[in-house]
Amino acid sequence: MVITRFAPSPTGNFHMGSLRTAIYNYLYSKKYKGKFLLRIEDTDKERSKKEYENEILHVFKLFNLDYDQLSYQSHNEEKHKDFLQKLIGMDLAFKEKNGPYRFKVDRANEYFQYDDLILGEVKIPSDNIEDFSIARSDGSPTFILTNIIDDFLEGVTHVIRGNDHSINTIKQKLISKSLNLPEINYAHIPLIHDMNGKKLSKRDNITNVNDFIEQGYLIKSVFNFIIKLGNNFNDHEYLDNESAINNFELSKTVLSPAKFDLDKLNFINQNYIKQLSFSDFKEQINEKNLPLVKNYDLEIVYESILERCIKLTDINIELDKLLNFYHSNNLLLLEDEEKNLINKIYKAIQNLHNNNELFDVLNKEDLPLKKIGKIIRKILVNFESKLPIDKIILFYGVGNLKERLLLYIND
Repeated sequence: MVITRFAPSPTGNFHMGSLRTAIYNYLYSKKYKGKFLLRIEDTDKERSKKEYENEILHVFKLFNLDYDQLSYQSHNEEKHKDFLQKLIGMDLAFKEKNGPYRFKVDRANEYFQYDDLILGEVKIPSDNIEDFSIARSDGSPTFILTNIIDDFLEGVTHVIRGNDHSINTIKQKLISKSLNLPEINYAHIPLIHDMNGKKLSKRDNITNVNDFIEQGYLIKSVFNFIIKLGNNFNDHEYLDNESAINNFELSKTVLSPAKFDLDKLNFINQNYIKQLSFSDFKEQINEKNLPLVKNYDLEIVYESILERCIKLTDINIELDKLLNFYHSNNLLLLEDEEKNLINKIYKAIQNLHNNNELFDVLNKEDLPLKKIGKIIRKILVNFESKLPIDKIILFYGVGNLKERLLLYIND
């Protein structure tokens, strides 16, 4: 059975690169009807924080990454120490004077090598691998040892992670072989770079998953964007969970670093936002605008608003443009020609009490929207909203339009 895992350390915010790694492990296990494990590597007691652990679990819930098992590395601390002592007893590890414990590297062969499921054959000159640290001076094992021991204890068969771990994999394979542990298949994903070719940093706030969600990116948009950084998923443009599982192939992973193109994410998000239902749209309205829009025909404008939105937060920006001036009760200075046109509009519609015949009546009076749209946009929204003028008029309704016209007739 295929068993994959994602093993984050709760020492910082959840990074977009980490999300891709987590999803790839999830997809691979589900594609082969296996198990997906989540292991919180919390043995760095100084830097590990509960808030970061909660953030990991929150992101997993948001993206429906259902794991078959949740474990904590700290629960295996005694077992880690037992394996350290076993290596020492086999004369495969030693303690430096006043320093850490190191693994003795056997350099009998010219190269260390293994077959990577993405990179192919990986070869490292043995002279490049020095005796490496596996435990601190106080005897507490470090990542290189704890990580491979936990993988063994949990029966992990496949590990998909960033290719910055390639050297770590060589070291862990040396430990695994010396302890006669089962072979693990490794796949190393090329890293994500920014558009300038610089490696994205975990400390770079623009790459934190929660930040993107709070900025108004949809879960499905982030999902589609992040999984396709470095893998074309058989050229499917948009994928849900099931289609992503069916079309995930490690062999389709591009070997060069993927570019974190924010314009591409915006394009994907805009596409999904346009598909929001009216009820989903209403859920995004903030406390300031919610009581205001109840007085008007919101459904008439919501699709036009979504057309102008890249992020969910843009919804309220567009509503502000539609509502702010109207509710400010400010009057504009108008030219005589504008006032005359307002008089004509009012006379044409003064006996109307609903929107049904509004535009027909205006057209009959030689007042088409092409002719009067500018002045109506001016007095209703002061040109702040760029929504179609017919939608703006229907949003406010003929009664409110007449009231606004009267303000300029009676001034």
